[in-house]
Amino acid sequence: MTTPVLEKLTDVQTQVLDALSTIKEPVSNGVSTVVALIVDRVPTIPALPFAEQIPTPKELIDNQYKFAKSLMDANKDIALTVAKAAAPLTDKVLDRKAPVARKATAAKKTA
Repeated sequence: MTTPVLEKLTDVQTQVLDALSTIKEPVSNGVSTVVALIVDRVPTIPALPFAEQIPTPKELIDNQYKFAKSLMDANKDIALTVAKAAAPLTDKVLDRKAPVARKATAAKKTA
């Protein structure tokens, strides 16, 4: 069931994602321009000591994305558990009918 509040929230979320997608190309182009300036002006760029022990930017991003995704999944699991525990109250406050348990329905039919 979609409510007007949820529809508005979804619209705002879509606008945020659209705004983020519009900055991808300008930011990438800006970084490319700065890197080209540095590479053109600095004759020798030395390697860092112990460079093999330092992750690449992509490795860092992939690692942090994996962590953030796991964190979001854990957070969702906790939030859904809390929402389920609060359902008897929230169903009444929001005037919702609680779903009927299948076992209870089956037990009533056999009685």
